[in-house]
Amino acid sequence: MYKFFVKTIIGAAIIASWSNASAVMLGFDVLTSRINTGDTVEVGVTISGLGDQSPDSLSTFDLDVWYDEGILSFNDAIFGDSVLGNQLDLLAFGTLNAVTRGTGVINLMELSFDLPDDLDMLQAGSFTLATLSFTAISAGTSVLDLTINALGDSLGDSLSASATSESVAVSEPSVLVLMGIGFLGIALANAKRANIN
Repeated sequence: MYKFFVKTIIGAAIIASWSNASAVMLGFDVLTSRINTGDTVEVGVTISGLGDQSPDSLSTFDLDVWYDEGILSFNDAIFGDSVLGNQLDLLAFGTLNAVTRGTGVINLMELSFDLPDDLDMLQAGSFTLATLSFTAISAGTSVLDLTINALGDSLGDSLSASATSESVAVSEPSVLVLMGIGFLGIALANAKRANIN
């Protein structure tokens, strides 16, 4: 009975360590709701499941974000978390980062200059890597997908993670808004005509 109990505890510990090792998750946080054509759409690229002020922490990433160029037009990207600050630049040493735009894809790359011990002791377990800004250019649904090219822990060793996708639905402006714009145009034309006479 004692051996069975010990084996069960050891087995549970091994399973728990496996589940923690594969619990790192990348995904999206769409920060804009009720999106119409012409609106600015902000999307956070997030990571979760890291050690919270303990290993594993993140020192580098290289990601591709895929989107539908017929629905969204990319504006820019801002690295870091709006609340927690840039979790790859905890001691203000700076980072090496780049945003590269391709056809329907944005590549995000960042490398921390912080020391491994500082990342392990100070980095949050979940945070926003970067916030992407798009303009909604037509109605429809754009699926956002992530390709993980590289993720590195505090020492730069490969860090395994899963990625989720997200959908961004863009609506046409409501009929009442379009009618209002039409009536405004008529009123302006009438006022211009009245000024001419």
